[in-house]
Amino acid sequence: RRERQLGQLGSQLLGSEQTVAAFVDEWWEKYAVPRLVANTLDSYAHALDRWIVPYLGELRLRDLSRETIETWVAQITAEGAGAPSVNKNLGIAQGIFQRAVEWRKLAVNPVVGVKRLPHERDDSIDAHTPEEVEAIRNVLDLRDAALISVLAYQGLRQGEAYALTWGDVLDAGGKPRERLNVHGSASSGEIGPTKGKRGREPELFRPVARDLAELYLHQGRPHSSALVFPDSRGGPLRRQNWRQRIWKDALAAAGIPYFRPHDLRHTCATLLIYEGRLFVEVAEHLGHRDPSVTARVYAHVFADAKKRRHVPIEAAIAAARQPLQQTAEST
Repeated sequence: RRERQLGQLGSQLLGSEQTVAAFVDEWWEKYAVPRLVANTLDSYAHALDRWIVPYLGELRLRDLSRETIETWVAQITAEGAGAPSVNKNLGIAQGIFQRAVEWRKLAVNPVVGVKRLPHERDDSIDAHTPEEVEAIRNVLDLRDAALISVLAYQGLRQGEAYALTWGDVLDAGGKPRERLNVHGSASSGEIGPTKGKRGREPELFRPVARDLAELYLHQGRPHSSALVFPDSRGGPLRRQNWRQRIWKDALAAAGIPYFRPHDLRHTCATLLIYEGRLFVEVAEHLGHRDPSVTARVYAHVFADAKKRRHVPIEAAIAAARQPLQQTAEST
């Protein structure tokens, strides 16, 4: 109070009555949207909606302190946020509040100096079997079942799948291409570059091609520029919305414990390895810039594949679908 009386903090406290939630909205429009790429925006949106705004949103900026932030860390840790997630959220919060300092709405950044939680990187993967994938597909409508096929069997990232147009999937005659044209990433309502800013053309496997062809006919043969997986308004799906509204319910209906949609890529990688493909081929299909990462992450899968009879990925998908098809026919 004495410093305020002396006028030393007058300009620094400008706007400090603003709530964190209100400032986050301002930061999002003024800083995040113009500067951050689509994938980063989507990642930040999830962190803000899940871990930051629900806990800190009602506080005024002037109420933030080191103690406030450390209490918040303890809260989200107790709610199940792992060390990597906590540290990621601390990084996002530090960046947001740094803008508040620069915009003279905070005297100091309350996150600076807060220690990150120790953790060891876990590169292990939990690949889900084609049978599990088919159980999930079986409870979904045609669009979402085809989307699962693209994620699990083609190994596309969510943003890449959401950005697919029918011209990327079908040739001029309306027949499935031999290779997908993966060139963009749809996230937060925008279509932008893929991760790593590279396009690629992964092989389109026949079971997935049939799923997409069926969806194409069901949608009334859309124009080649139309999105393959549009939302109700014809725009790109939003990753967080789809996960909350479709994915979680589908897992519950299929009786499968929750896992991230992104982890479906591990199914594709595993099937390719069990087919006998080299790690450089798997890396190229998945869009990994560094093949050594592929070799390291899937080292145990490559070791296991040496003990197995090689099974083509298309045959593995067909074998997983056969029991469900027989059940449907008998019904």
